[in-house]
Amino acid sequence: MRTVPHQQIADVHTRPPATLVVTWKDGSVEKVDLSAVLARSRTLAPLRDPDLFQRAHVGEWGWSVAWTDDLDLSSQQLWRWAGEQNGDFMPADDFRAWMEHNGLSLSKAADALGISRRMVAYYTGGERPIPKTIRLATVGFDALKHGMAA
Repeated sequence: MRTVPHQQIADVHTRPPATLVVTWKDGSVEKVDLSAVLARSRTLAPLRDPDLFQRAHVGEWGWSVAWTDDLDLSSQQLWRWAGEQNGDFMPADDFRAWMEHNGLSLSKAADALGISRRMVAYYTGGERPIPKTIRLATVGFDALKHGMAA
């Protein structure tokens, strides 16, 4: 269970083609696959070069992974991607797709999930990690809507 919104990085290693193995200050270790991110980001396109990617190192004070003075990723963003990849968080793209599939506005999604409209806006905008409980609620909503649950 992820309880800390983000934390400092103690160490980082790379695994081809585009995976970081991050050791956090608390001793936990997580893999973050950046393949999809690198494929769609023009800003991070230089990291598609395997020689540059393998030069990843812990940034100043442990709050980032850096490659050059102008190319880094924050510990908070890496923590979030790791959580999405290991199932602790629901990816914002999946949440938006759920809303679209069900024809839900921000207000209707909020009502369906029992949360505030503002929180739905944070989730759809990618401003807040979407907890596993919300993912489970979307699955439950779909099951009820489509008659799969009693």
